[in-house]
Amino acid sequence: MKITRTFSLIIALAMLVVLVIPAYAQLGDTDVSSITIQNVSGTDGVSVTLKFIDELGTEFQPTQLDSESTPLTNPFTLDDGNSIQVYIPNIPTSQLPSGRYAVVISSTGKVVAVAGVAGTGTTRFSGGYSGFDAGATTTYLGTTAYNFHGWYGMISVMNLGSSPADVTVEISCQDGTTVGTLTKNDIPKMASHTFVLKNEIPSGFTASTVCIGSSKITSLQPIAAVNNQNVPADGKTNTFGSVPAGFSKMYVPQLQNSFFDWNSALNIRKVGAGNTTVTVNYDDAEADDTCNLTDAQPSCQLYMPVEHPTTGRFGATITSSSLPLLAVVGGTKTASGVILSGAYIGIGDGTATGTVAIPNVQKTYFGWNTAITCQNVSATPTTLNIDYEGYPAYDDTTTLSEGDSVQIYVPNETFLPDAYIGGTTIMANAVGANIACIVGNSNPSKGATQPGDWTTQFNAFNK
Repeated sequence: MKITRTFSLIIALAMLVVLVIPAYAQLGDTDVSSITIQNVSGTDGVSVTLKFIDELGTEFQPTQLDSESTPLTNPFTLDDGNSIQVYIPNIPTSQLPSGRYAVVISSTGKVVAVAGVAGTGTTRFSGGYSGFDAGATTTYLGTTAYNFHGWYGMISVMNLGSSPADVTVEISCQDGTTVGTLTKNDIPKMASHTFVLKNEIPSGFTASTVCIGSSKITSLQPIAAVNNQNVPADGKTNTFGSVPAGFSKMYVPQLQNSFFDWNSALNIRKVGAGNTTVTVNYDDAEADDTCNLTDAQPSCQLYMPVEHPTTGRFGATITSSSLPLLAVVGGTKTASGVILSGAYIGIGDGTATGTVAIPNVQKTYFGWNTAITCQNVSATPTTLNIDYEGYPAYDDTTTLSEGDSVQIYVPNETFLPDAYIGGTTIMANAVGANIACIVGNSNPSKGATQPGDWTTQFNAFNK
């Protein structure tokens, strides 16, 4: 089985870190990755440098990041608002041997980045997620599966500390009694380790355990994590990052019940000891849903075709009666043998701003197309200003009140050429309004010819 360069992603101002994902081609026959980096500093000519760290802690700094006759050098420069995609397999093996790497991205101004991951071969796996601001000694994954309708977690943990890290992953199932534990000691600094649940049984589980729940990940060193949750049998992949703290109020821009065959599951976890009642208020006329969370049962999953009988696309506002919350939304479409699947994390109250940066937007780019969904997460009604890299900005005329969302399907942007790929900036036009956006990239034409999942989804970045 061929091993190709793979990774995962974290971000900080002036230094970004990216953590390794599938170990030994644990997704498909061959695992590949990409990083898309966008300059959001407000200044042109930001210098960006990529450094790769393998699982043993050995560092590599290629001098070129592709195999073109005029190569992309390392470091390279980016002007404000612009983005660039680095496809890891295109880095010459003389510069970066095939393997599994974490990545540190250093820059002279603020940049953000999105990771794309894929397992290729007889079945396609596709995932994507946005970077992290920083690590923490305790962090959470809002959902983790083990043998749940064929879903298994694949949890990558990166050590952001200055010393080797001992890491513990505690998976609490929604049955209120079953807890599974995974451990890995001595992860080198700036390196990562992947727990592949389809191949390893957590302590406290058996091979026949069926679990849908959430995870608490701890270490004495600051860490961050990504879950490349997938269905090995058919390629469905939902990729999302960890969160170190919860919020009493959260927003999710997009949920679906039979919306062009898409269906969503909303996963919610409490943070901290005690009981809390969670209320989910949808932005359409559907009645609220509630979850009662306890220490024995700290998470719940709401499957929209069951909990939200009205079909369509809608957003929601989530509130807690006492304890802070985390939320992860997973969506899947299966139609005519084509599978599309993706995930994103909920937006915490107070974390959004009036401007959102999106590193990777595509229109028929090798068959990939983008849908952007933005939600007003403030009390101030607003319309949106949309600015694609290289083209004049324009105003969308849809007025969004608090909790309302709008979807922008990039192939409908007639002024953009086919094969477009670039960065995008979206701003709230009303002073004081805050917005949050999620992004989905899909390639259903590929799915019609190669079985598996051909969608990635990620959170945009608030500036």
